Amino acid sequence: QIQSKVTELGGYMEQSDISGSSITHNNIRPDRYGSITARIPANKLDSFIALVEDSGNVTNRSESTQDVTLQYSDLESRKKTLSVEQDRIWALLEKADTLEAVIALESRLSEIRYELESMESRLKLYDNQVEYSTVTIDINEVLPVNFTPIAPETVGQRIQKGFSRNVKGMADFFTN
Repeated sequence: QIQSKVTELGGYMEQSDISGSSITHNNIRPDRYGSITARIPANKLDSFIALVEDSGNVTNRSESTQDVTLQYSDLESRKKTLSVEQDRIWALLEKADTLEAVIALESRLSEIRYELESMESRLKLYDNQVEYSTVTIDINEVLPVNFTPIAPETVGQRIQKGFSRNVKGMADFFTN
């Protein structure tokens, strides 16, 4: 249900892992759990969280925000400076008259291109961080009998459950 909602909202699964056993032995609850990391469009985050909360029993919730404005603007500024330097080197390269000057200018031009491509990649990463929210969900499987009851049990219900457990325990004892 979570995976289909992620897709429906235009997000994507970054990571998904399910492990453990769903087999029940002697009334011992299954030991199965999962972890999902999803990227949800930022403007649809609230509806996704509402779905998750409606789908299960949320026992812990934590939210955090990371402001990348300063890093983004610093990176853009450095990118502009390198672009200006690249333009100057192209102009110098056209006027270079010695082989050593051409080699030195082309070497620096190559370094600048590498740095600009790296900066462009980081800017795209920051854009992605702003456009999508990261949601990490840890899921533990429980048997329906392990859910907290809505109303307290009556004395008769508690006696009946205790009797059933004792009969089951005796059956297991004689079986073993």
